Amino acid sequence: MPTDLPPSLQPTVCELARYLIEHPLASDTAEGIARWWLGEAGAEPWRLQPALDWMKASALLEETVAADGRRRYRRGVEIGVLRALLSAHREVRP
Repeated sequence: MPTDLPPSLQPTVCELARYLIEHPLASDTAEGIARWWLGEAGAEPWRLQPALDWMKASALLEETVAADGRRRYRRGVEIGVLRALLSAHREVRP
């Protein structure tokens, strides 16, 4: 499990991890993630892309490029790894 999560990315990464735990088959573009996964909490694009990049580099997310050239992200690890990430960063919710 990755342990080098920058503090500036922690809130967004943990919110994405929670979403992926609740919706393990979710897959979307950065724009869709900002709108649908993060909803009202949202994330400014300048904050979301670094979080997606960190999660991809840490193998928590997989990135695919569709025929239309758009990048889509989906879970890249077992749900237990995401739960461990939340626990390590004290972001576990009941």
